[in-house]
Amino acid sequence: MRPDHFGRTHPDPREDPPTVVLDPSRAPTEELLQVGPETHRIPTVNGAASGHPGSVDPVGADPEGINPDSVDPDSEADTDGIPVVRPGGGAPDGRAMALSALIGSAGALIGWLVAAHLVPIDGVGDAQPVVSLLLLVGGLAPLAIRSMRRQRPGRLAWLALPVVAPVSAVVGLGCGLLVPRLGSAAAAPGLAPITGPLLVALGCAGWGVLSAHDGVLVAAGKPRWVLWRSALLVPAQIGALVALCGVAGLGAYGVVLSWLGPIGACVVLGIALVPVLVARTPVPAGEVATPAALSLVGAALLYHLVPVVVTVRFGPETGAAFFVAWQVFVVVDLAAAYTVHALSAAVVREPRRTAELVARARRRLLIVFLPVIALGVALAGPLLTAFGAAYAEAGDLLRLMLLGLAFRLVVTHELGVRQALGHGVGFDRLQLFGAVLVLVVAIALPVGAVGVTELRLVAIGYIIVQVACAAAVLVIPAARRTDVEVRAP
Repeated sequence: MRPDHFGRTHPDPREDPPTVVLDPSRAPTEELLQVGPETHRIPTVNGAASGHPGSVDPVGADPEGINPDSVDPDSEADTDGIPVVRPGGGAPDGRAMALSALIGSAGALIGWLVAAHLVPIDGVGDAQPVVSLLLLVGGLAPLAIRSMRRQRPGRLAWLALPVVAPVSAVVGLGCGLLVPRLGSAAAAPGLAPITGPLLVALGCAGWGVLSAHDGVLVAAGKPRWVLWRSALLVPAQIGALVALCGVAGLGAYGVVLSWLGPIGACVVLGIALVPVLVARTPVPAGEVATPAALSLVGAALLYHLVPVVVTVRFGPETGAAFFVAWQVFVVVDLAAAYTVHALSAAVVREPRRTAELVARARRRLLIVFLPVIALGVALAGPLLTAFGAAYAEAGDLLRLMLLGLAFRLVVTHELGVRQALGHGVGFDRLQLFGAVLVLVVAIALPVGAVGVTELRLVAIGYIIVQVACAAAVLVIPAARRTDVEVRAP
């Protein structure tokens, strides 16, 4: 043994056996592909590719969620197969928006419970379509943000008022003028009738600005402020309701004002605070995240337009009883949607466990909400009696709605799975189609001397729609496995 130039010892190469050299020209060779032909190839996306997570669509993004400038089409690196999770896959931002909607809906239900004891049922029926119209028109306001490509959140915060408010106000004014019942409920006693449509327009504009501010805050990565706004708006609205209806005795007009006042205060605070909160927040790749358009429209039509149509067509008393039962259904439905949103964040964190996470989310959804639905069916009558004896007539209606909600859980879970994997657009279309079918049933139901019990046809139509949607999503595999090429570490 002799040392090398580093001082390490090694065997004497003269003691090694002779080396046998083989002729490589006689050996059969086969060239192997580094990536097999059976591998499904997609372009490799580097870290510059962006897309806000959550149940949101990046405005101005490529339809496939891929930035063409960041694609390496010639990548031949070794690959590992993992479930497809597109950049639009879910994260806490979408969950925060779902929680905000749940807080607002549950708070509104409490507010209507208070209103039912302060205002006669016909007064509640007069005010309800006005409030639902505010939520409908203003809730669609984030669609206006989708047209503003490559804008910073700070700039969007300033543009929310001049862009969203006029459009929402014009739509609200048109509805107030075309549907006299809406304008008369919002008109101040002793003032000109035109004040009613003007207040409707003002409320739609205010709620539209609030919704746009929510979208800007989520795009800036500050969803917790959306939760704070929802949590503060609920007690403010209930307090104003007690003051205006319980003390001042303004009836239906007081119910409308109890919404307009807090909305106006929140708009003023939002105009002052939101630009400051998002001033220094950049948007990756110049894209702003907004709620999925189809999902937004479908939810707005189902939750807010259906009770407006029923009340306008069948009168305030029938509409009020229907609306209370419908509001209970909406709260349970939003709670189920919020539960499923947790799946999106889990899939982003652990994409290799997608199948396990999907099964766990489905099990949790059914274990939690099937007993809740069964309890609601059993206690529907006593639950609505808390609003008043006149509302208890809608007990059978609520039972049918909850029965339809049991089938809707299947659709809710599948939609959450697809959004977590970045493939939710098809099921957003299904949601929108279902909402339109329920609206068609509410519009086609003949108007006559009917009470709330005859509106069971609307609930039966809702059940049929949900059964059809559940059957449609079960035909498609619940968790389609698709592999994607990613660079090996």
